[in-house]
Amino acid sequence: MLKKRLFSEYRMIYSLTDDYPSTMRFIIELKDNIKLSSLRFAINMVQKRYPYLCVELKKDEEGFYFIKNDREILLEKRGKEVLLNSLESNYHFMAFSYDDKHITYDMSHAIADGNTAYAVIRTLLYYYISDAFKVNLSKENIRLAEDDICEEECVDPLLKYKGLKPENVGMNQALSLFENIDSNEEKKTHWHITIEEKELLDIAKPLKASPGTLMLILLGKAIYKLNKDSKYDIRLNLCYDLRKVLNTPLAHNSLVGGIHYKYKDDLSLEEAIKELRENIKRKIQPKNANILLNNYIGILNILSELKDDNQIRQLVETINQKTSSLITSSLSYVGKANFGDAEKYITDFVTIANVRIGVLIELAAVNNKFYLDFVQNIEGDEYFNSFTQELNNINLKYEIKEKTEINPAKIKRVI
Repeated sequence: MLKKRLFSEYRMIYSLTDDYPSTMRFIIELKDNIKLSSLRFAINMVQKRYPYLCVELKKDEEGFYFIKNDREILLEKRGKEVLLNSLESNYHFMAFSYDDKHITYDMSHAIADGNTAYAVIRTLLYYYISDAFKVNLSKENIRLAEDDICEEECVDPLLKYKGLKPENVGMNQALSLFENIDSNEEKKTHWHITIEEKELLDIAKPLKASPGTLMLILLGKAIYKLNKDSKYDIRLNLCYDLRKVLNTPLAHNSLVGGIHYKYKDDLSLEEAIKELRENIKRKIQPKNANILLNNYIGILNILSELKDDNQIRQLVETINQKTSSLITSSLSYVGKANFGDAEKYITDFVTIANVRIGVLIELAAVNNKFYLDFVQNIEGDEYFNSFTQELNNINLKYEIKEKTEINPAKIKRVI
């Protein structure tokens, strides 16, 4: 890699703020205390396997670009907050930390999304467990340091679509949870829930629901019960992997689109799930999928044509505010983690992202459990309590593991 000009990264890079740094944090709890030398070895293997994620941001008269970053990926004792994209992190956009039985992986959404993060975690755990416990793990579905890296992994798949323009989607403002609280203070709170996999699937299957669609509808119900008199729609967003539309399953870039659904309380749970499922099917048909791509890539095209940093920053802020105004809440579910033989060593898995909406649910399926992270950017327990009441209403057994204030990884702003 000599110079890699930004394209799919444009919006995220210019979106970086202190309150919303657009980072992801994954906290993996293992059965035994962390062996530091094995973890350092595993991170070194990650750095060898994913050179396209080991980058440093530079700028010249033409704008921002990435170059290869051969400096060591940082590994710190957990508790010391490190600023990504700075000297503190060796100018990397990711870093690791540890304590007792925990490994924490921080990554900027500018360089990748949850799909790629899972691939990195698979590689990390494979090498860590193999070295720490001197065991032979299966290599199936694991990206290894000795692999030949194919072009599809490295090349931004959106570059071939330069020239697209965004289309007017014609959506009205949605209910904002920020406007329905007693205080204007944004207090970021996180609840962590565990659910037995079989327990959730036994309830979801008769409803013909996926774990993600079931949780999204229950979230809609919970929000509605606290906002029955609102004149605005409750518009839910289901994060969707654009690799499926682009037919590039190995692409590493941040490729998260969204499928919107207007919650309707006059439908039964079964009817709402059916309508959501049909809506998803309709949105990913070729004609509608192209609209999804046009809007996602069209915005990037507009940004890439601008040269003035302040103009770009202002436009990105306008786009982000408009996007946030169209969504009430969102849910992200990558699917089963498929961490391979390493899964049996995992006892907990936390996912924290920071987004500009009131509530985000991150759902992960690891080692026969679902881990649900309820990430809230407003103060108060009302929405979480309303959501757990919906879980109670369908007789779902769950355990609330912890409630904490969100402390996402920080990243140095570009302007």
